Amino acid sequence: MRAQLHAIIFDLGDTLVDLREGSGDYEARVRVRAGWVYDALAAAGVALEERDAFCAALAHDTETRYQAAVARQEGIDIYDVMAAFCAERGIPADDGLVQIGGNAYCRGTGAHASLRAGAIELLTELHARGLRLGVISNTIQPAHFMDEALRRRGIAHFFAATVYSSAVRVAKPHPAIFRAGLAALGVPAEVAVYVGDRPEADVAGAHGVGMKAVLIEVAHRNYPGGDFAPDARIAALPELLEVLPRLFS
Repeated sequence: MRAQLHAIIFDLGDTLVDLREGSGDYEARVRVRAGWVYDALAAAGVALEERDAFCAALAHDTETRYQAAVARQEGIDIYDVMAAFCAERGIPADDGLVQIGGNAYCRGTGAHASLRAGAIELLTELHARGLRLGVISNTIQPAHFMDEALRRRGIAHFFAATVYSSAVRVAKPHPAIFRAGLAALGVPAEVAVYVGDRPEADVAGAHGVGMKAVLIEVAHRNYPGGDFAPDARIAALPELLEVLPRLFS
């Protein structure tokens, strides 16, 4: 007897949220966030270098440290980055300034990415079917900022559990972050599907703990053939409703 679907867990960036990472839009938003940090530190009385140079350096440093941590399957947060960045540039790296800078990076208004087309309609339908929904996401932002972003986008109420690499301190495709998501939802792997946009982090990570995996394509990204074959592949979120019956039938 085949297992029945009980839960769907989603990635956020470029899956439910249209980050457009690697397209230029994402990088521009990181620079905007770096500007919020500059303004907050300057307002706190910190002597800083020229604004554009500071923002370029922090944006590069943030992404470099984050991507290096993900490559090691480690979770870090913006406060880790701010502490190291300040120390390297001779900025007093006390907890107060690190907190101010990190909070500014996460809390600023504007420049927020929108949801992918059909996200709210899909979540509404899945929730109405009685499925348990969750999030597992690699991110540099602390969990409370991520959850607040879900509320701001009007989708937080759909999720029974949210698990972030910044909180659990491991990053996809590490099995521990997937197991944490399954445990938070209270479901075994064989009755759950993971939906994400990256073959290794999302597909291989989900398969590694016994979940089914659906790859959602990102228009500006190439997907060469490889060893991480998903159970299904979709180009847009509404297509998930069409493939789910084939995964559990």
